[in-house]
Amino acid sequence: MKRGTAAIVLGASIMALNGCASLPAVQPPMANALAGTSWRLVSIDYGQGRRSGLTPPQQARHTLTFNRDGTMSLSLDCNRGNADWSAGPLQAGNGTLRIGQIASTRALCPDPTFGEAMASDLPSAMGFTLLPGRKGLTIMTGHAVFALASADIGLPGGDALVPGTDYHATAQVPCGMKGGQPASRCFAGVKRNWGTDGTALVEVTKPDGFKRAIFFRGTTPYGADSGEADGSAGWQFSVTRRGDQNEIRFGPESYIIVDALVSGG
Repeated sequence: MKRGTAAIVLGASIMALNGCASLPAVQPPMANALAGTSWRLVSIDYGQGRRSGLTPPQQARHTLTFNRDGTMSLSLDCNRGNADWSAGPLQAGNGTLRIGQIASTRALCPDPTFGEAMASDLPSAMGFTLLPGRKGLTIMTGHAVFALASADIGLPGGDALVPGTDYHATAQVPCGMKGGQPASRCFAGVKRNWGTDGTALVEVTKPDGFKRAIFFRGTTPYGADSGEADGSAGWQFSVTRRGDQNEIRFGPESYIIVDALVSGG
């Protein structure tokens, strides 16, 4: 190679390197931004002035969690649901979202309730917008816009929530399945003031990953969610009181729940 030609090539290479150095660094898109997050429903907007806002007790009963394994857990008022989900990379706060068909229990919840709207509309999700700091989430579906608030932020005028959950407190509670004694341990979380009348809900995650909701008035349990899917629709519910705890039997399932978990005392 001639010396002049070599100088031209070297000069061009230096200019190219300098040009690359002056470009701003490109940030990779944020993938799986929703994984491991929990949310409570604040409002549903169907357009043309049709908007439903939820009170704090209603928000506590209408929640969803994007589990890291690609499954979704939902509180649909007095029912429980699950589905699968996937999301595209986050770009400028927006991303694509797919939610599969939601399988849920079939209890009849008193009005006003928004669980049926969540179960029917969320599977038509097209995309989402995530607010800075993950303080808010908007899900756009084929029928409505769902506005949600992070479950890490306490309800207005209510107890603080356990970070990363929509529970006011969590614990490992004694539990038994298939007619056995409550000798195992199951994760449980409580939602205080879950009902408009001040009732509470304790949600227990069973060894098979499914959840059982138990309803309380004060510290007295009075029922559990049931459905035909798991055969629990006809199960008997009974309670034995021992000191500051309740031993609950629901069909072949048994649970021991202490008052402090329910009331926070």
